[in-house]
Amino acid sequence: MHYRLISDLETNPTVDLQDRGLHYGDGLFETMLLHNGQVKYWHEHYERLFSSAKKLGIDCPEKGWFEYHLQPYFDLNQRLIIKIIITRGSGGRGLNLPEENSHNIYLLKYKAVKVDNYQSVKAIFSEITLPKNKNLAGLKHLNRLDYILATQQLKSRQQFNEALLFDTDGYIIETIISNFFFVKAGIVFTPKLDVAGVEGIMRGLILKNLKQSGKEVKIGCYSKHDVVTADECFICNSVQGIRPVIQVEDIKFNMGPVTKYLQEIFYGHSGS
Repeated sequence: MHYRLISDLETNPTVDLQDRGLHYGDGLFETMLLHNGQVKYWHEHYERLFSSAKKLGIDCPEKGWFEYHLQPYFDLNQRLIIKIIITRGSGGRGLNLPEENSHNIYLLKYKAVKVDNYQSVKAIFSEITLPKNKNLAGLKHLNRLDYILATQQLKSRQQFNEALLFDTDGYIIETIISNFFFVKAGIVFTPKLDVAGVEGIMRGLILKNLKQSGKEVKIGCYSKHDVVTADECFICNSVQGIRPVIQVEDIKFNMGPVTKYLQEIFYGHSGS
């Protein structure tokens, strides 16, 4: 297998106009926080990329290949968001698969702010629903159109900065860019992601920690009523960390003890 690297550190990086990621969304991505010369949760990010690529029949380079090509980003000595995109490559007329065994891999960088600077979450219930698709559930694939539509809707509600997304059966899945948790009577709840949504890195780490610490956790199907009657809510991802939800539509919440506990446990990844 041959991999073509396209890095934004190149003087004139070029994109193949026949890239299947551009034409069909035929690929995957990872978004990671780089701080102090380390990618936070790199092992978990790579494992998800590798397993997701396997599900799509895309060959993923070995971990060492990425580490070698990421080194120039480490050398910048900056706090950055690093994005990896891997596509099936180019070619294959229509939906036919390309004959050549060559994948395209993109490395991109963005400025990252400290987690402390992210605002508390005020969320709406989005009118955009996520389709149920067991083939793609959990994957960070390149088709994000549902989330883009939800973002467009959110812009019309300027006092809010996030949206809760539901599947077509009316069960909550996640927010536009984060996984969602809520707490009721000391029990921590989070939606199952077997038909839609992304299996977030931070979500997995939180679930592992909560179970190891003896807290009761339930993963299932939950409605709007479950959300608005919760004691506390929070969202999480591996770049922004754990953020308290202080309002959903006209319902307000206080930052609760579980959210505070988890922020203390995972605080170090903020780089503060």
